[in-house]
Amino acid sequence: MSQNDSPILRNLGAVLLGIGVIALIVGGITVILYRQQFGGSLSGEHAQWAEFGDYVGGVVGSIFAFFGLIALLLTLWIQSRELRVSSAELRRSAEALSEQNKSIKLQSFENRFFNMISLHHEIVNGIDLRVKGEVKSSGRDCLRVFYERLVKEFAPALRGDNLNYKDGLLSGYANFYEKHAHELGHYFRNIYRILKFIEESDVPRKSEYSGILRAQLSNPELALLFYNGITVRGDKLKPLAEKYALFENLEPKQLARKDEDFKFYEAEAFGEHIDLFMG
Repeated sequence: MSQNDSPILRNLGAVLLGIGVIALIVGGITVILYRQQFGGSLSGEHAQWAEFGDYVGGVVGSIFAFFGLIALLLTLWIQSRELRVSSAELRRSAEALSEQNKSIKLQSFENRFFNMISLHHEIVNGIDLRVKGEVKSSGRDCLRVFYERLVKEFAPALRGDNLNYKDGLLSGYANFYEKHAHELGHYFRNIYRILKFIEESDVPRKSEYSGILRAQLSNPELALLFYNGITVRGDKLKPLAEKYALFENLEPKQLARKDEDFKFYEAEAFGEHIDLFMG
């Protein structure tokens, strides 16, 4: 028992022994009173023994029953207290186990998440652009070159060669992707898988992890993802980009027409920087 238990609990054995002793003393006193009142010698009469038995059963028995009831109530009270303590300990154990499970799940999520971030960098570092077999650009610099090539494909739409501006962008992007799908397809799919992994997890503070992903992306990358998201190839990426403010760090100058292009997405896609596109 703990030091915080009541004196009764700390000295339970002595308390029960005391109740028994008191019951015996009181019982003995009643017998003595009977002897003083009705005579001290043993009788050979059956009727007198019957009267004495009635007396003992009625008086002494009642006294013992009273103290027995006290002991029973004390025992029940102690059992009830112990049950409450046990229930509280089980509840604390369950809460501790729940917190431990949450910690394990979070650790498992973070291990996989950062492995996916590492894979992202491996994909980026594995990209290269060659001319006649000679590497001209590699790694993240290739994404800048891809962005510049995409902007050139948008030239007809910017000139107004198409009846519909967005259709012109989509046509330009289709031409661009056809030339570079083998280099960018894996890249786009991995970004989508990271966002989908965050979305499907039940970890708290998901925005922190999407923010970590955003921090890995350069402006040319964000622009490539932006235009990929408005095509049929990126239709699954688009709602996740909006929910997790994927383009919060995108500079407006990266868009072909800032005032029109930002409307392809919900305002949430630009996070706290939406004013930069609406101004």
